[in-house]
Amino acid sequence: MRNLKKSAVVLCAVFATMQIAMANDFAGTDIGIGNDYGGSQINNVTGGLKDINGIGTGNVDLIFNGDTHINWDHLNVGKGESLNFNADTGFNGLTVLNTVNQGMTNVYGAINANPGIAKLIISNPNGVLFDGAQFTTAGDTMITTQPMSAAFNGNLMNVSTTPTANSIGVVTIKDSNINAGGEFNILAPNIDIVRGTVKTGNGLKLVTQNGQDYLSAGNLNTSKQVRLEAVDVDGDVLVVADKGLINTVNGGEIRGNLDIQSDGSVSLNYVSENGQKLHVTGDTKVKGNGSTMFLRNAQIDGNLDMTNGGGFLDVGNVKVAKNANLTTTNESTNNFNGKPIKHFVHVIGDTEVGGNLTVESENNIHIGGYDYDSKTLADGKLTVGGDLTAHAKNGHVMTTIDTSANKISLASDNLNVLTDGKATLTANEYQFSANGYIGGLGPVNGHTVDEVVVDVMERYQNIPNQKFTQNSATLNIAGGNITALNTPTDANILSKGDVKLTGANAGNVNITAPGKYIEITGNNVHADKINVGRETDKLKVDYPSRDYELNYTNIRDNKQVTIKGDEEVTYNLTNGENGYNKGTQIKGENTYLVGPDAPEPGPDPTPDPDPTPVPDGNENVKVLRSFERQSVNMNQVYTPVAYAADLDDDQVNTGVRKNVDGSVTVVRAFPMVN
Repeated sequence: MRNLKKSAVVLCAVFATMQIAMANDFAGTDIGIGNDYGGSQINNVTGGLKDINGIGTGNVDLIFNGDTHINWDHLNVGKGESLNFNADTGFNGLTVLNTVNQGMTNVYGAINANPGIAKLIISNPNGVLFDGAQFTTAGDTMITTQPMSAAFNGNLMNVSTTPTANSIGVVTIKDSNINAGGEFNILAPNIDIVRGTVKTGNGLKLVTQNGQDYLSAGNLNTSKQVRLEAVDVDGDVLVVADKGLINTVNGGEIRGNLDIQSDGSVSLNYVSENGQKLHVTGDTKVKGNGSTMFLRNAQIDGNLDMTNGGGFLDVGNVKVAKNANLTTTNESTNNFNGKPIKHFVHVIGDTEVGGNLTVESENNIHIGGYDYDSKTLADGKLTVGGDLTAHAKNGHVMTTIDTSANKISLASDNLNVLTDGKATLTANEYQFSANGYIGGLGPVNGHTVDEVVVDVMERYQNIPNQKFTQNSATLNIAGGNITALNTPTDANILSKGDVKLTGANAGNVNITAPGKYIEITGNNVHADKINVGRETDKLKVDYPSRDYELNYTNIRDNKQVTIKGDEEVTYNLTNGENGYNKGTQIKGENTYLVGPDAPEPGPDPTPDPDPTPVPDGNENVKVLRSFERQSVNMNQVYTPVAYAADLDDDQVNTGVRKNVDGSVTVVRAFPMVN
């Protein structure tokens, strides 16, 4: 057995030596294609290149029976030409590495690899261009500007990068069709795909940094970029980038997931001529660490998750079918004009999210449009199908566009929750929390609202309070239930619909709802003062454990009423049936403030039985009582007994009867009979 094993090893070594010797027979071969672009000439071959067919015909087949490293002086494919990498019959799982020494590789024709080639690699530090090309492989494909090397162990080849070399070239795919049965990987400091159509079995991977599988970009000191313009990709896309820019422009479609991991900035479809959208049919996940991150003019059919650790995050004109998470952190510090960039501001423009939207920021959160050219606020609208949660640690939460969600929660740990005084929030439930003023901003000292909003955000200016007047700016809601209103200072709320306040821990709460209903109720409402605007038509207040001073305007006389927190509340006027105050009052009626609902009147109690009459010896009265519940036409009664008159001796003909229960009955005199 030992001799057999030893013999097998010897045979393998001999076979590998024969392969290498045969491959070296092709050294110096000009395969006769790509001559208009520098030609294609083999310098050296190591491994299992068995044969070359079609030299000089423009359609060249390279036949392999083992892993192979081909070193080319030049490698180009002209228009109408094809270069085919084919495994010989019975051979599978082969790796073919192509390294190029001189000039760019220009592919205007077709490159193909049959199913026996599991991995095809083209390495050219001078750059690779596909322009109007067709590239079809059955297995994995790698296009790289990183210098590569290969080492053989028997007939197996290990591929690695050249450790000390730097990549300086560009890989460009322009107006070309790529069809890879496995992964299609591009490794280069600059990757540019323009109007390319890419179909992959296991995804498109674009890499500009170290640490991806068996490949490495080395020490990249040049300006780096991944640029996708109007791409059409059938499969998942993974972009892994070093410091540089990842940029998609003029829309495109990715039928799969988009995953971006970057140490630099990311700009997704910020530039889009004629409004072309970037359409991702799966999930989109972006993690960056640069000064800027944008997602504009996009449709995401799955979930959206974006995190920037180094600067500004901007999402606008985006439609997300499921949930969206937008996050900034202080992972790194970038500078702009010599000053550290704050972490960070979110801008949500004209955007729809089908599920929940969660925004977490180290600094400001701005829910609103912004025109970077004119430096002014822009119109927009945010629509969230689920809940909107916005949490700013060291900045403001600012809303300057109409926003709707099932539940809206806005919180600032150290600064304010603010609006421009014009935007309206629409939800079933609201929660607002800040370390300062909650409400709207208005023009100040000749400055417009837009200028004030931008100044407050840029200078991280804390507004401790805002005096409430009828003309002061407010945080506007469409109506609903405010379950949390937390601030040590002031909160100015204007509701355009019926509103209920069930949770608060505040200084002064100024709340009004012109022509609508306000209810303040529950044990969780605490404040120094709650001031109700006089335009409110209906007000209901419950007082369990009430510790706040209540100020409202009585619409009977338009005078302000103040009720201290420890003062017993009484109601002098009622407008309900039978003297009950039903807890509802309407403008124009006598009562403005109403208290807890009084119980509805129950059914009438069982009536007392008729009192037993005290006999007075008058038979006429007794007969009358027998007719009390009957209808009697007195004109037809001729019986003196039914006459039913109690005729006193001294008032014989008066027709007046005193009944036994104390009442008096007037009866008509009996008609005379001739």
